[in-house]
Amino acid sequence: MNNLSIHVTARPGAPSQRVIDVHNTGAKACSLSSSPGVNLGNSTARDQSNNIRPVLASGTLRFPVPAGQNAYVVIDLNPSGATTGTTPDINEINVLADQDDTNMPLAATHNFPLTPDTRVLNPHMGNYRATVAEAVTSMAAAGK
Repeated sequence: MNNLSIHVTARPGAPSQRVIDVHNTGAKACSLSSSPGVNLGNSTARDQSNNIRPVLASGTLRFPVPAGQNAYVVIDLNPSGATTGTTPDINEINVLADQDDTNMPLAATHNFPLTPDTRVLNPHMGNYRATVAEAVTSMAAAGK
């Protein structure tokens, strides 16, 4: 947990997609669950239990991350491109690098703001992969 850095960035050319980048800053390899724990919510809400969770790609294998390397996941916040009927008041994405590891407490969740114009409807997310391109392919299989 202490040897992981997490970043979330917009994917160029795909405005509804975000790339979750987990970097192993440690001197040894680690292994992550097939995908991170992710939910979308409102940063000012007192009750986060109703946050939106993405539809996940199938997969249960842990993903090895060598020392100094990255693991990538892509989430599409609005796969249909809807402009109406989207969920209101979603302003952050919350990421726990390993959703299955009992050694990673919920307090290790990182929060990343979303821009006010971000539309969220039926988000889909892939599994960890070694490249962004592979992560996009995994995300495309979510819910199928």
